[in-house]
Amino acid sequence: MNKIFRITAVALAVTTAALGTQAANFDLAGGIQFHNDLVQVDFLLATDGTDVKIWTDSWLSGLNFDPTAALWRKSGSDFTLLQAVDDDDTVAAGQGFYDTGFVLPSLAAGRYRVTLGAAVNAANGTLLSQGFAYDSETPIALGQWDQPTYDPNANDQKGGAWSLHFRNVDQISAVPEPSAWLLLALGLAGVALMHRMRR
Repeated sequence: MNKIFRITAVALAVTTAALGTQAANFDLAGGIQFHNDLVQVDFLLATDGTDVKIWTDSWLSGLNFDPTAALWRKSGSDFTLLQAVDDDDTVAAGQGFYDTGFVLPSLAAGRYRVTLGAAVNAANGTLLSQGFAYDSETPIALGQWDQPTYDPNANDQKGGAWSLHFRNVDQISAVPEPSAWLLLALGLAGVALMHRMRR
């Protein structure tokens, strides 16, 4: 799976600040570079939630890519698909026609994941481990890609900015791509080696 997750420093500060169990609101923003990049954000409901809302408002009349989102629930070592939505601009004010989101009047306590990518990069199945439609494709920069969503004959190159909003959830956390974990591990090993050599 080709994954990328870049969020602004402001979003990171908001994300890490809410570690309690009281429902809160979170606003994230970042950018993807390629048509098959995937943003993944986990959220927690410590108790059954009411009026949970999740949405994008970054399409901006075609300035950025047309997003598609999926909601997953943690099930054992994997995540099970609950809903997938391509276009829904009725969730919150400020959304554009091709933005997307979820309105969840009631949601059981548990750990969930939201995936956000360029439409129509749909899930391959009901388990997150089954991947997404564009996973095996060579990455195409969004500025050079004609997104096949509403007019295949249009000059449809888009920017990669995205925004994702959460209402009435307890905690959120970014899901780093595997290469980020590798870089972190190598960095920590390097620091440990330098510390050992100083002794």
